[in-house]
Amino acid sequence: MTGRSVTWSAIWTRSRVLMLGLFLLATLSVPAGGRATPPNRTVLVLHSYHQGYEWTDRQAAGISGMLASGAPNALVIPYYLDWKRFPDPSGIERLRGLIAYRHPKGTVDTIVSTDDAALSFALELRREIYGPVPLVHGGVLPITVRRLTEGEVNVVGVDETKDIEGTVRMAMAVNPRLQRLFILRDHTETGVGLDAEIEAVVAAGRFPAGVERQFLPELPFARLEERLAALPPDSAVLLGTYATDREGLVLPPEQFLKLLSEKSSVPIYGLQEYLLGHGIVGGSLLSAQEHGRAVGVLAAALVNGMPISGLSAERRQSVIRAADYRQMERYGLDTTRLVPLDRLINKPFSFIETYRWLVVTVGAVLLLLFGMVLVLSFALRERRIAEAALHLSNEALSESRRELEAKIEELTASKEALRVRESRMRLVAEASRDIIWTWDIVNDSRVLSGRVEELLGVEALSIGTRAAWFDRIHPEDRPQAEEALQRHLSGELPEYRVEYRVRHRDGSYLWLYATGKALFDGEGQGRGQPTIMAGSYTDITTQKQQQAWLDHLAHFDSLTDLPNRLALEQHVDRLIAGKKASGNAGALALLFLDMDNFKFINDGFGHKAGDELLKLLGQRIRKAVGDGLFIARLGGDEFVVVVDSGEAGDPADAARRLEQALAIPFPVEGQHFFVSCSVGIARYPWDGRCFDDLLQNADTAMYRAKESGRGRICTFTADMNRNVVERMRLLSRARLAFDRQAFTLHYQPQVATSDGRVRGFEALIRWTDSELGPVSPDRFIPVCEDSGLIVPLGLWVLETACIEAVGLACRGAGGVTMSVNMSAVQLAQHDFVPRVLEILSRTGLPPHRLELEITESQMIGSLDAAIGKLNALRQAGIHIALDDFGTGYSSLTYLRTLPINTLKLDKAFIDDVHRRPDARSMVSSISRIAHDLSRSVVAEGVEEAAQWEALSLMGCDLIQGYFVSRPLPADRIDAFLTAWEERRPGLPVIRHDVVVGMPTAAATRPSGTREPV
Repeated sequence: MTGRSVTWSAIWTRSRVLMLGLFLLATLSVPAGGRATPPNRTVLVLHSYHQGYEWTDRQAAGISGMLASGAPNALVIPYYLDWKRFPDPSGIERLRGLIAYRHPKGTVDTIVSTDDAALSFALELRREIYGPVPLVHGGVLPITVRRLTEGEVNVVGVDETKDIEGTVRMAMAVNPRLQRLFILRDHTETGVGLDAEIEAVVAAGRFPAGVERQFLPELPFARLEERLAALPPDSAVLLGTYATDREGLVLPPEQFLKLLSEKSSVPIYGLQEYLLGHGIVGGSLLSAQEHGRAVGVLAAALVNGMPISGLSAERRQSVIRAADYRQMERYGLDTTRLVPLDRLINKPFSFIETYRWLVVTVGAVLLLLFGMVLVLSFALRERRIAEAALHLSNEALSESRRELEAKIEELTASKEALRVRESRMRLVAEASRDIIWTWDIVNDSRVLSGRVEELLGVEALSIGTRAAWFDRIHPEDRPQAEEALQRHLSGELPEYRVEYRVRHRDGSYLWLYATGKALFDGEGQGRGQPTIMAGSYTDITTQKQQQAWLDHLAHFDSLTDLPNRLALEQHVDRLIAGKKASGNAGALALLFLDMDNFKFINDGFGHKAGDELLKLLGQRIRKAVGDGLFIARLGGDEFVVVVDSGEAGDPADAARRLEQALAIPFPVEGQHFFVSCSVGIARYPWDGRCFDDLLQNADTAMYRAKESGRGRICTFTADMNRNVVERMRLLSRARLAFDRQAFTLHYQPQVATSDGRVRGFEALIRWTDSELGPVSPDRFIPVCEDSGLIVPLGLWVLETACIEAVGLACRGAGGVTMSVNMSAVQLAQHDFVPRVLEILSRTGLPPHRLELEITESQMIGSLDAAIGKLNALRQAGIHIALDDFGTGYSSLTYLRTLPINTLKLDKAFIDDVHRRPDARSMVSSISRIAHDLSRSVVAEGVEEAAQWEALSLMGCDLIQGYFVSRPLPADRIDAFLTAWEERRPGLPVIRHDVVVGMPTAAATRPSGTREPV
């Protein structure tokens, strides 16, 4: 590097001083009240080459970094001319138009350019658009700068000055045999400029003597590779800019260099840092990033307001001394002759060389430690000798000291023992959660610990006598406390232990557990008079409360707070024991209550609603029977009322009061539930002489009440036990029949009165047991409902009926509807609707060909829930029929509120419809109302032709009964359909033009027909 060159360190130092001065100047210029934020300044950065060209990218990084740190308010806008790959003036023109459009005059504060093409373009932009805005240039040779900027103002920059001398001297240093230096560059403006730079170095006398320089001719790339491979061993290559060959092949310089280096027989040296690592041995390299940082310092100063006249435009070198160790090894160059480098790449890792000072330091430390160990070993040996001598000399003194200590310990032992005992007693008294007390029995003086005031709210002195203490004991507990104390003081009990309540200052009582022991003046307990007594009082109030709560939980139901089964059993046992002891023959009765439709409500509305209903039911029962009767909840929806005839009168009267109270609906979660209970009564001593017998028989009577129609009251009789056994046997056989698939379905046809055609079938379950014989559905269906068996059984019935309906359609009876009865238990299931839809999907039966029959009694207590599920079924296309209308809880309201399609009249209306006018009037009215509400009407139990005619005249749409056919097994349906088609033409044809009343037979049959019998 020459004396005229300015190192980058000097540039950086000056730049930092300059920036510090600018910062201080800006700080002083801001008013004391605050600092003003400088406005954004637009900096237009123009790069000659393309993005991705390493020389350009490193310059851009240096410029951006300095602007970001030195001028945060600078808005940097870069553009790339891509002149090396596309040296076309038309492209420059288009870019000029784009910049003029995006950044019109007055919007650009500073222009920065890199390399020759960008400088020329920047000067044109100033002349044509922006005027003399400050221009900072970089990457341009000094001669080119002078030529381009001649006559221009507000221009400053960093000239691109390559250190040719430094690179040549490095090549000579590592290869003393170097005789010739071949110079390689392309024909671009930058490449040709290298010639002038070399000549300038030679002219200045700075080119090393003894080295012949030759310029390699411009050759095609392949020829150039051959030429490099044939160079003599005493030569080297100095590479300038090479991005295109003679034939116009354009590649990135790094790629050209890599290919040339692989073929070259001699080392290649460079002048630019970005070529390092791509094939050059090294050199004094122009650093693009450092060059860019120098340009960025000038640009930041301008952005911060520094006048351009204050910035120097002297020539600067931004070089580093660098080498590629791998390339030097390849060409056998002497690496030991390298002067200190700024950068050395690809050198194999050497721990000793890399951490030379660390190795030297660690070795010195280890040597020092070894010397210290020797010194310490010698010192330790001397110390042991001294300690041995000292031990011998002090042995006699130690013996004397031990004798003296023994005497001192002997003198102080009793005092220390007394102090420890006193301390322990004091600690126990202070730390104990109990009241520690002593009682001087002779003087009747009591001393109590400090917790007295904390527990009782009174001072210890106020209860310092026996009488004062016992005065605070609860009157009910005082005799027990007195007795326990006297028995201990008399020697009868070895210790004083008793529990009692003591009054607090606020009048409340707390439980104390008192313990104590007396000291007698004789030789043994019981041989003298008690003189002193000591003990403690422990607060057990919390334990007593917890015990009371546990006792309550053990005897009372947590939901209703009524007594539970255990409390009921204890109460009844006490009543029976009292009657036996007194000889009182008065009756004792147990009323066993069970809610009839609780399972439906609990399943349909959830357990929360069920729990709330149970609490209201318990309150309603208590209010109905009064406070004089004992009421208990056994669990679930089962309650028991105990009636002692000696105190509460007739149990039947209590049952009637319960029946009246339960007639009022229960409001739960916005719903009103109508609840009925079945009540069973068992009386002592006739129906049982112990609690278990009475409860079992009351339960049996309750089940008889349910079988009688629910909401009934039934008193136990001896024959009920036989019914219970029979019921259990029936349930067992029903479960076995279900498991063995012993249930079957029969199908009863439904015929239209308008044309006599079969429009549907009702599926009816049948069961013939091997032991019980034929079992009526009226017998086994209630048992299945109570046990829950009705749910899987009902699903089987539904699926089997749907399969049969699909089979009928396949055999030509595609228009018929299949009716299936649904139980209230099935309807209460939360997944009832999805289960039905799943069966339809699985069997393939269209929803409109399925009709589900429900009874009015299934709606009681759960109307809203039932309507919701029925609506869901209706929306799916399933028909709903209301079965047995006219019985039970019949209400015309159901015709309006329930989402039904069909009304099925009970057989009780049909039997006398052709004989009694009142029956005809009732059927006609119901039919008219049903039709007005768009409901069809089905008459069940039709057995005679006269009934057929009468019902048809009164508007019944379908007829079902023995007149048409008995229920048929599936294998006889086809034969029935064939026979019915033969019979159908002979049926009477009825006009549906009269609904009310009973028209004459002549008006209801065609001419020539005879009056039906």
